Amino acid sequence: MKTLMKVLVVLAICVAGLGFYRGWFSLSSRGRDAENNKINVSLTVDPDKMKDDAEKVEEKTAELTDKAAAQAKELGD
Repeated sequence: MKTLMKVLVVLAICVAGLGFYRGWFSLSSRGRDAENNKINVSLTVDPDKMKDDAEKVEEKTAELTDKAAAQAKELGD
């Protein structure tokens, strides 16, 4: 059970890192509120960017699959 939790935590960290790198997520903050000494932090998620990246992955996967199928057919002949 501990191993599964470790794998899930590592996977979540990888997805978060990839998301920030690819621009799916962004953090922003406004200046410190002088009255309350509080800082407001906002997390923004860009689902359109995620969707575009997913479509690019699907296209690249289809391209590589077709290429591999053609090579396998050549080897079979």
